[in-house]
Amino acid sequence: MSLLRALVLRPMVREKIRTTLTVLGIAVGVAVVVAIALSNQSALRAFRESVDAVAGRANYQIASDVGIDENLLIALQPLWSRGLRFAPVIDIDGMVEASQTPIRILGVDLLSDIHFRDYRYASILSGTSAGGAPAPSPARYLDLFRTDSIIVPATFAAEHRLRLGSPLALSVLGHQTTMIVRGILEPRGPATAFNGSIGIVDIAAAQRQFGMLGQLTRVDLIVPGEEVRSAIARLLPPNARLERPSRRNERVEKMLRAFRVNLFALAGVALLVGMFLVYNTVLISILRRRKDVGVLMTLGASPGQIFAAFLAEGLLFGAAGSVIGIFLGDALAFLILRLIGRTINALYVTSEPQAIVLTPTIALVGAAVGTLLSLIAAIQPSVEAAHVRPSILIRTGLQQRVGRARRSVLAISAVLCFAAAAAVCRLPPVDGISIAGYLAVLLVVAGFSLLSPLIVTVVSSALRKPMRAAWGMVGQLASASIPASLRRTSIACAALALATGMMVAVALMVGSFRETVRVWVDQTVSSDLWLRPAKGLSNADIALFPASIVDDLRRVPFIAAVDPIRGRDVTYGDSIIAVGSGDFDVVGRYGNLPMVTPRSSQPALQDALRRKGVFVSESFALKFHKRVGDSVELPTTRGVERFPITGVYRDYSNDRGVVVMDRGLFIRAFQDDKINTVVLYLKKGVAPEEARKKLEAAFGPKYHAFAVLNREIRAEVMKIFDQTFVITYALLAVAVIVAVLGIVNTLAALILERSRELALLRIAA
Repeated sequence: MSLLRALVLRPMVREKIRTTLTVLGIAVGVAVVVAIALSNQSALRAFRESVDAVAGRANYQIASDVGIDENLLIALQPLWSRGLRFAPVIDIDGMVEASQTPIRILGVDLLSDIHFRDYRYASILSGTSAGGAPAPSPARYLDLFRTDSIIVPATFAAEHRLRLGSPLALSVLGHQTTMIVRGILEPRGPATAFNGSIGIVDIAAAQRQFGMLGQLTRVDLIVPGEEVRSAIARLLPPNARLERPSRRNERVEKMLRAFRVNLFALAGVALLVGMFLVYNTVLISILRRRKDVGVLMTLGASPGQIFAAFLAEGLLFGAAGSVIGIFLGDALAFLILRLIGRTINALYVTSEPQAIVLTPTIALVGAAVGTLLSLIAAIQPSVEAAHVRPSILIRTGLQQRVGRARRSVLAISAVLCFAAAAAVCRLPPVDGISIAGYLAVLLVVAGFSLLSPLIVTVVSSALRKPMRAAWGMVGQLASASIPASLRRTSIACAALALATGMMVAVALMVGSFRETVRVWVDQTVSSDLWLRPAKGLSNADIALFPASIVDDLRRVPFIAAVDPIRGRDVTYGDSIIAVGSGDFDVVGRYGNLPMVTPRSSQPALQDALRRKGVFVSESFALKFHKRVGDSVELPTTRGVERFPITGVYRDYSNDRGVVVMDRGLFIRAFQDDKINTVVLYLKKGVAPEEARKKLEAAFGPKYHAFAVLNREIRAEVMKIFDQTFVITYALLAVAVIVAVLGIVNTLAALILERSRELALLRIAA
């Protein structure tokens, strides 16, 4: 303990600047990791808890991407005597017209749903008897079954200033309807789903109001045992699947996995730079206390004790930095959460992030990461201090240099790292994540770090004469002092080079991506106007147009062509993909798809119309190993159908993969004629701004339509792209800050160690 106090504790307290900089460097790295973990957890927890709250006590679900015929309930009825409980559900997205905000509509059988979900009514609009007197107590609930009744959570009612009897205008599946609030729920159970933005409707009313007569989105089940589960499986229609409610959460988490891994990889850059900082600090500690170490070893201290003492220093730095980093990360998560939530909503799923909750698991992970990496960084200098002869430790300055032989060994090791990185790049992804790519980057970083002593030596030698010419003796001393303290200066330079190198690399990569996306947008967004059923561009899957809008638009004299667009998410294997549709004939005449295979889209589109085929995005083709001539199997209303692939095109709208088919084929396959967006091509000489005003005046009152100009679509796409990479630059900026702390730490140590030399220089003027 006395050895630890003499070599570690007292110097750490005495050298406050060095200690503070090192602890701060580790703290910043840990803070970034903790903040990302917390913000990711919040964004995913919002979606996960919403799904669980809506599922209630169901342990299985009969789910389908294309809807379920309600006659399935009749087939399930005989299993009721065997303990099966089932509840039909309509679970769809809608939009509140007044505020243009999303709302989840849950249609259930209000009488039988008590087996699955708990509804705690705060208040119910009372019915009245024929004479106008208050109805008996049970009659209070009868109005909830009316076709225009909706039940909302108290939080939603307060936010939208609703009371019992208030009208609520909704747009659901292309149907505009006004519901009456006849029940208000306490914020418990399903009323907490989607942050309270949910409306409960009797299932018969939902079917009638939203055009889903005879259809369900799923059936919730309480299955008592394996025998009953097997019996249910035999009754399933070909377009349905039996799964646990948690399966949907797993698919969404898998969809977001690559995004989350990328964030943690960037956070790892800050931690890696922090490791350099700890290595440099422990090395400086050894160099500054080499005489003390030599004396102690001469007096009988064992190499193991010296090793343990300096290893404990690294451990203390890591522990202190981790504790500070955990609390700093908790505060930083509020800033990161908004960026992550915005990206998830724009690119993946609608999910309102919940409050940040620092769980013990995340705190332990942050502490373990910071402490362990600091410990690893301290091992090499601690080993070296323990195995050097006391006579050498007492002599001045020898431990700061790196000999030629060692520089050669480091250079050879660097070459091996580069070769290994090139080989690792050829390995395939693991579960959809390019682990080999991250490992290759780590090997390249290691290679350049090993080369840093040689690079620093060569650069300082090359600058010696220019610096002497510019600043005289001071310049010569500055250039000579760098290789004289090569152990510490090379590490500090490597850390700064890593941070700035990653910043430059990501800037180049993002710049390249941005230009690629810009060119892609210019090619694909060639229409004059887009007609949307909601303001903004993030509500594409919530608000819909009815099919009748197409016929009305075709009668407008200044419109040359109309291309109705419809898309939906479907389950493909164990993944979620997008299936889109459009008028292939209009696309062939007016559009310009950026093709991968074949070169021209015209013959591929004609082939798709003739063979009832589809186009797939480049990301889909790469992810699922598909090419032109193969086929893709998709779940449709008639079961799983096979569609030939006639073209592969570039698409940067999402990374999950997209399958696109002609609108007529889409309607036949999915029995869905709704429209997300209408793409409009104007006749020559028609001004888009004037056409916009006329369209909104004509179609706004009837369809709640908003016209968007071509340039606005392009600007919004680029805005989404830019906001996606804001957090990338923020994380890399943190890494640069940590590296700068390392430079400051090194310079502070050099100044302290050479105080006598600096004093002599001042005396010599």
